[in-house]
Amino acid sequence: MTSRNSRTAATDGSGAIPAPLTLLADLPRRQMALATQSASALFRGSEALRKIQQQAAHRASVHHEEAVERLREPCDFNDLLSIQADLLRFNLQEMTQYWQQVAGAVLKVQVDMVGTAGQAADHEPDPTLDLLQRAFAESLNSGEQAAH
Repeated sequence: MTSRNSRTAATDGSGAIPAPLTLLADLPRRQMALATQSASALFRGSEALRKIQQQAAHRASVHHEEAVERLREPCDFNDLLSIQADLLRFNLQEMTQYWQQVAGAVLKVQVDMVGTAGQAADHEPDPTLDLLQRAFAESLNSGEQAAH
């Protein structure tokens, strides 16, 4: 009979679990949802970075292949300097564009991660210390009432 008393003491008489205990029991699910949503944002950011790298490598490959074709033909010293200056200019421009795109992608990941945390705070507030204390106090009170 004590197991029946302890089970009924944990409810409010209607068979429902008190709200603080429900919130506490739901905490692992919400934490996992937040972690999974954050991981998803991180993976999307990783894909974006890989795409930026692939596009930059492709542009560099095409441009350098054109330079190779120009160098296969006979040319004078001025042509060599022109090709070298063109490669230097291209590489500097590409480097600047690449790092701007990477910084933009990283910033977007950070915004997504903070947005994920903000959505979780807005829609599903985490239990505060007060809620946790009330849940434990209710469980202790229920245990004392069942003992009497």
